[in-house]
Amino acid sequence: MSKTSTVPRLAYLPVRKNPKTAIKFLEARKRIDGAEGLWRIGNKLYDLETFAKSHPGGAEWIRLTKGTDITELFESHHITDKAERMLPKFYVREAATPRSVPLTFSSDGFYRTFKRRAAEALKSVNFHRPSMTTNVITDSLAATTFALSLAGAFANSYAIIIFASIFLTWTTVAAHNYFHMRDNFRMYYFDLSMLSSKHWRISHVMSHHMYSNTTWDYEIYVVEPFLQWLPRRDKSYLATIISKIISPIAWMLVYIMEGLKRYYSVFQEYEVFEFRDFVPFLLPLTMSLLALKIFVALKMWLIMLLISSTMFGIISFNAAHHHPDIFHDGDIYRNDLDWGLLEVDAVRDREVIDDSIFLALTHFGSHTLHHLLPTVDHYYLSLCVPAFLQTCKEFGVSSDKWTQWELLKGQFRQLSRTEVKKNFR
Repeated sequence: MSKTSTVPRLAYLPVRKNPKTAIKFLEARKRIDGAEGLWRIGNKLYDLETFAKSHPGGAEWIRLTKGTDITELFESHHITDKAERMLPKFYVREAATPRSVPLTFSSDGFYRTFKRRAAEALKSVNFHRPSMTTNVITDSLAATTFALSLAGAFANSYAIIIFASIFLTWTTVAAHNYFHMRDNFRMYYFDLSMLSSKHWRISHVMSHHMYSNTTWDYEIYVVEPFLQWLPRRDKSYLATIISKIISPIAWMLVYIMEGLKRYYSVFQEYEVFEFRDFVPFLLPLTMSLLALKIFVALKMWLIMLLISSTMFGIISFNAAHHHPDIFHDGDIYRNDLDWGLLEVDAVRDREVIDDSIFLALTHFGSHTLHHLLPTVDHYYLSLCVPAFLQTCKEFGVSSDKWTQWELLKGQFRQLSRTEVKKNFR
């Protein structure tokens, strides 16, 4: 991982020690954010303990973010100005040091302009809660996953297990929609695959979503040096070939590696075993009850994990972020440091997938809008499309979409990119 960023004044994040875990990301943030054991928003420090007690749905978010700068999280997780008007109640003092992140939220900038328009577009729906449509789709996926896995174990059928693997993948991706929100039981569907909803709330929401494709993006630096998506002039030809070979292998091992990391963190870092940490074993335990032999159930479960992990890797690694024409840290950054512009520079939407709520929910669709409005249910994001297109036109930002095939090819091309680029949108 590079010690320097081409995003001006973005501080070096000391997270190079192995194992690279979510907790180490938080520890690194606490060392450089100047939050002084409180919560930093802009250049002000707040005590949000009492806020957490009055809003139990956000209690875990409050615990995780204590001692860090939550400016980007606060801005992107509160669409209206209601929370901002409440902040003076929790004010403690001014911060003693400059922010470690240079990104801005000017009232007349891209993001706040878009967010005001999005709030207006969403005012007729309860966007603080998931839609009935999304709930039905996600619950159906989870139920089908269990039904097929049990049937596969009972019949000792590889064919059925393949279908169970497909539904496990779709369930996992769809559940990602929920761990961006307040605590809810559907976010635990994500844990069925060995992935951790708690770990990903940090590594995905607090890191990747807030600082996409920069040196602060956990999902970039966690796979280095095996996968090197950031353009580097010293990247050797051999390294690029190895990265391309390893990439499909990485897809297959996502669940296993994340599972190992998960339980390392549970026992060595969090030191708390929660209900969600038992959830990954629900599938093999129930499969064992119906299989003729327990080893048959475990074999089928492991096969299902490997197949589903491969599918999850194909979807997630190629969904939106890696292509030579998408911004990656190392490229020449734009002069405007508006946070929303960083997000759109580091993402591309896809044709076909974004046109279907089922495909969007199960394939990380509507990706740009999801990054700009992470807590809004995927079903409601379509209401914000006119606001997004209007804001893009006003600020001279492209809103074009690519095909999934173009992004899949682009991911492999990005692994070998060494040249520096600019003007990505």
